[in-house]
Amino acid sequence: MSRPVLLLAAWLILLAATLTLSILAARHDTLAGDEAIMSWAQDRAFPGERFSDAVRAVTGTEAVVGTGLAVAVLLALLGERRAAIALAAGIALLPVLQAGVKELVDRPRPMAALVELRAAFDSPSFPSGHVMSPTLLYGFLLYLSFRSALPLWLRTAAGTWSGFVLVFAGPASVWLGVHWPSDVLGGWAWGLVLLLPLVIVLEASRGREAV
Repeated sequence: MSRPVLLLAAWLILLAATLTLSILAARHDTLAGDEAIMSWAQDRAFPGERFSDAVRAVTGTEAVVGTGLAVAVLLALLGERRAAIALAAGIALLPVLQAGVKELVDRPRPMAALVELRAAFDSPSFPSGHVMSPTLLYGFLLYLSFRSALPLWLRTAAGTWSGFVLVFAGPASVWLGVHWPSDVLGGWAWGLVLLLPLVIVLEASRGREAV
């Protein structure tokens, strides 16, 4: 079975799981484990307020859209035209899909009665935009760090930075008390739902070139 077909099967399974999680989030303000994980995370000294604020500054949807478009232009200039088009398409869809899911689920943010609020936001809580957005952009760059023909030093730098952002985007939001862990899970899930079709298209194009 070809790589694109396997990825498509994985995407369909992921989509079903993501829709299920979204329905549960629409019906319940918290899911099993949310409060316990939040309490444990907020009792830790790390990542801390300054670090968390810095991570959220680069993972907000507006920052990701601007960065993603700049990266798409750079990829085109470096000869990765298909990757540039795929990334630009994903970046264009990102705010539309994110806003749509947030409004449909309409989940309230964590309340001060349950968590320590170290920051405040008014938009619906599920999915976490500060996780969904970097999952798309930096997940795409992480993929390219393994599957593109770009110079090794550039792929290494992009992959290292992408991995760093992907690891800390979720914990920063939970530590600040602005998202439940299940919001973060939803951000990862919806980000991957948007990311995988881009990867599938690029893998399919690689397959046609190899024939």
